[in-house]
Order: sequence, then structure tokens, then C-alpha cells
Amino acid sequence: MKTIQIQRVVVSEDRQRRDFDKGTLKELTDSIASEIGLLQPIVLQNDQLTLVAGERRLRAVTQLEGVYKHDGEDIDSGFIPFVTVDELSAEQLHEAELAENAIRVNLSWQERARAIAALHSFRVDQRGVYDRSSGEGQSIKATATEILGHEALGTPAAEVADAILLSEFLDDPLVAAAPDIKTAKKAIREDLANRERLKRAKVFDGATTKHRLILGSAYDVQLETGKYHTILTDPPYGIDAHKTDTFDADSHEYDDSLENFRAIVRWLPIHSFKLAAEQAHLYCFCDIRRFTELFVEFELSGWDVWPRPIIWDKGNTGSYGDIEHGPRSCYEAILFANKGRRRVTAGYRDVINITQKTNSKHPAGKPVELYSELLKRSTLPGDHVLDFFAGSGPIFPAAEEQKVFATGIELNEKYHAMCVERLEEIK
Repeated sequence: MKTIQIQRVVVSEDRQRRDFDKGTLKELTDSIASEIGLLQPIVLQNDQLTLVAGERRLRAVTQLEGVYKHDGEDIDSGFIPFVTVDELSAEQLHEAELAENAIRVNLSWQERARAIAALHSFRVDQRGVYDRSSGEGQSIKATATEILGHEALGTPAAEVADAILLSEFLDDPLVAAAPDIKTAKKAIREDLANRERLKRAKVFDGATTKHRLILGSAYDVQLETGKYHTILTDPPYGIDAHKTDTFDADSHEYDDSLENFRAIVRWLPIHSFKLAAEQAHLYCFCDIRRFTELFVEFELSGWDVWPRPIIWDKGNTGSYGDIEHGPRSCYEAILFANKGRRRVTAGYRDVINITQKTNSKHPAGKPVELYSELLKRSTLPGDHVLDFFAGSGPIFPAAEEQKVFATGIELNEKYHAMCVERLEEIK
């Protein structure tokens, strides 16, 4: 049996437990001082100095006075028995590594989640799944207690439960890239919700709704010429939003490159004019920096474009950008165009104040209230409205509210499933 002076044991800062319960530590000290003695030696690296596992045992022995026993032999106070990692069986070494990783403090949240989940899984393999009725098996609370070094209640146990959940999703790019656990849990919830939406979308019967939803590219869909009284659409802005995250760390899963925007600009004005009724209105969301370019193309295609954009004031929500050197972006522009001198339903301001929600399922999602406000300005009951880039589908509940018939086209299956969800809610 090998022993080492306690004061020579090196406990690296990155694995030190910051919190030991004095009561349970004293209980362990008293147990070691009794006839029971020290049951397990501490584990050191092969340098015979650096602690791998057993910090709680080390602290308990430090408080002893006099001789104590281990494996039937007397050990002087101030010393503690040890084994090195190369003396452990494969299973014992694996256990020691898991225990070490689970209590290290310099890990990323992803590494820590993997370590905690692996330790819990190992203990379950050893002791079985926890049975509430008998109290036997490895519980989440027991794993949390082992990591903390004292009884774990409330938040610590919940953190172990979170780690077990998160470890199952770390191969998901959005989860793996999340900066913290809160963001990762949000990504998981949304991922699970998207899976459920996609499942329902596959069996959705479009005949059950008066509106029409089309999965595909707007370039390829054949629609009736001269049918639509209002076209309300939100195409990509051409500002590379797909290369950045939104304020809530969501991702734009569409091509927001300048090249794609320019392709849309060449196609949208002409195609929308052809599909519009003899008298029709068009609303096209855009970045203010693209307004002039859109204005020219829509004018050349036959639309009479209003000379100034409608401004949507989103409230205290928006892109932060380089806020150390300038203001936040809290508004968006809407190009308004007319075909055949169609009248608006009343006199309206060119600034709309509707707060943007921060929990949108779509990273560029617009409030239903905003779509409803725009349709209210231009439509009459029974009209037909069209959205080439439906996104999460705000056009559908807005159309329902204004008693008009909506057609929406969406290329992305995930966003198409969100549209289905909207339609299911208003059937």
C-alpha cells in the first residue's frame, strides 16, 4: 500500500470543487475515524502527486487526528493511501476520468454536459435505473450529489438533468454552436417543434382550408394571370443575414446574398404585375438601402410606385449592428406600388407602429398584426392576395382576419411546415 503526505497532493484549480457541505464532510470524517476506516484510496496521476479522483476523501482525512485504518492497516494522520491511474483496471480508470471531468470548472458547457451525462450513464450501468418506489438504482440527484460533494437539491439536480438532455443533441449544429445552455435548450425545443411540424405538414390536407399553400420555388409555380388584388411579400433583402444570427441566436435558412436579391429584383416586378388584377396594390418589404433599386425596377415593369417607403417602426427591437458607433436598426421599409389606380380603403399614415415580437419562429418573421394592417388598407372581403415568400405564414391569419383568400408560396420545408401550422390553427 502506498501513502503520500496530504500536503504534497496537488489539486489543480480547474478541477477543485468550490463547495463542500460541512455536515456531510464531517460525517465522512467520522466514518473514516471509526472502525470502518477509509474504504477507497485517492487516485493520483502517474506522477504520484496530482489528484485525479477523491478530493472529498482527501479533505475528510485532512481533518483527522491520530491513526485511522485502510484495508485493515493503520495509517498515520497527515498521510493518505493512493493508487495511480496505471494501476486501475480499464473500468476503474474510466470511472475516475468520468468523475474528474464532471467536476472540472474550466470546461465549455458542451464538454461539461458530455462529462456529466457520461458519469450518470456509467453509474446507471453500475447500479441500474432509479426506481422511485424502492429507492434503488442511480438517480439524477445521486449523480448531482457526487459531483457537488454534498446533497444536491433544486438547481444542481436540474443542471444534471439538463446535461443529460443536452448531451443527446450535441451533434445538432445549432445546439453545438449555442453560446450557453439557455440558448441550447431553446434550439432543442425549436428543433423538436420543427420535427413535429414537418411530420404534420406531410399529412396536411390543403382542401380543408380556403387558403392555398404551395411548397416550392416562386419561380416555378404557375398561377392564374390577373387574379390577385393585393400582393404582399417579404423577399430576401440581400444583406447577408444568412451569415449572422438574430438577436435570439436563430439562423436565417435562406439565401440572403446580394446575388440572390438581384435575381429576385429582375423577376419579381414583371411577374407580380402579370399576376395582379387590373387594379391592384403591392407591398414589398425591403432594406432601406435597396429601396431605390426596387423602385426603378417596379416602375419599369408598369407599377406606379409610391415615391417614399412606408416605414414599419418595430419598437425597441431590432438588429444591434455596430451600436458602439451608431444607432440600432429598429425600422424596416416597405415599397408600396399601384396598378390601375386602385383606391386604398381609407387615409393611412406612412409610418406603422407595431412592436416586433422577439420569439418569432422565423428569424425574419413579421407580426400577423402588421400583415393585417397592410391588407386592411388595400383589400375588400372576397379579394385574392398573394405572398411569393410566405416564410412562417403570417399572410394566412391576416387574410382570415380581413376575410380574403390567400395564396402563399414557400421554398423551405421547415418554414412551409410553419405555414401549415398557421393554417391548422385557422381551419
